Amino acid sequence: MRTINLSWDVTHLTPFISKVDLCGSLFLPDKFGDNLPATLTLVVCLQGGSCSRSYFHPPYLDPSYSFAEFMTDRGYLVLALDNLGMGESSRPEPESKLTLNMIAEANHLATQQCVQALRSNQWGTLAESTSLTVAGLGHSMGGMLVTYQQAHYKSFDRLIVAGWSNLPLELAGAEVEAMKAALPPSGYIPTDRSQMRALFHLPDVADAVIAVDNQHSSLTPVTLATAALTPNVVVASAANIFCPVLLAYGEVDVSPSPEKEPEFFSNACDKTLLCVAGNAHLHNFANARSDIWEGIAEWTKTGQLPLSLSSKVNSRSRSSDKV
Repeated sequence: MRTINLSWDVTHLTPFISKVDLCGSLFLPDKFGDNLPATLTLVVCLQGGSCSRSYFHPPYLDPSYSFAEFMTDRGYLVLALDNLGMGESSRPEPESKLTLNMIAEANHLATQQCVQALRSNQWGTLAESTSLTVAGLGHSMGGMLVTYQQAHYKSFDRLIVAGWSNLPLELAGAEVEAMKAALPPSGYIPTDRSQMRALFHLPDVADAVIAVDNQHSSLTPVTLATAALTPNVVVASAANIFCPVLLAYGEVDVSPSPEKEPEFFSNACDKTLLCVAGNAHLHNFANARSDIWEGIAEWTKTGQLPLSLSSKVNSRSRSSDKV
């Protein structure tokens, strides 16, 4: 896999005086540019709270934990972004001036510029006849962001919302309103992941994997934390999405009723629900992570889920359901 680290100056999209950069990584198949298929798909990935873009390619774990490796091995292109205020992207001050729309617009600009660079053969030669489609994938808080971005900027041809709920969040017994009330007025805050162990991971996930990932956690802007803990924050956005949508959940996740989630995407031309056993909320660190990845890869390509998942579907819903 070939990795290209990128940054975009998005200062002009913000009210900040100091320079504001959005950072990301583009992952390409090893021989990108050689004998390309007629259709290529770029998957743009947005991470959740307390995570950075390394959620999609953790260099501190073995390659089997890399969603980017999994997808590029199958011919996909992957662009993982650090939302403003997170990972290696700028943390502008005062944080209170950062808005959900500002973050979404910056991610949209990065998506557009990456697509333009690919089409202009910056990193490999695309034939004039090559069709490039773009899928947006948001995990957890990133699912909130990708929903908002698609509704307002129409960045993507397909949308994958993973581990996000438009119902009242179920956070392993934590009181959402109490968590929201405890947030400071502004700033960039750490997350006490020890309180989220039962939500983030099933008991079979190795303590060493959890520990090393926790060491690489990211600060989260209060703006995003507040939005994620606000009921109905992107319900109107979900209803303003018209492209195909895949909703993906583990057996332990933030939605109290995954089977009800497609109802919020009432105008989407196609809705598919995927609930896979063996995964908790941090899908990419589950021992059964490849099951959700297989579903995402096949659905992104064909709009269908693979038959191989039929025996691994959690009883809370049937993953093959078209809604």
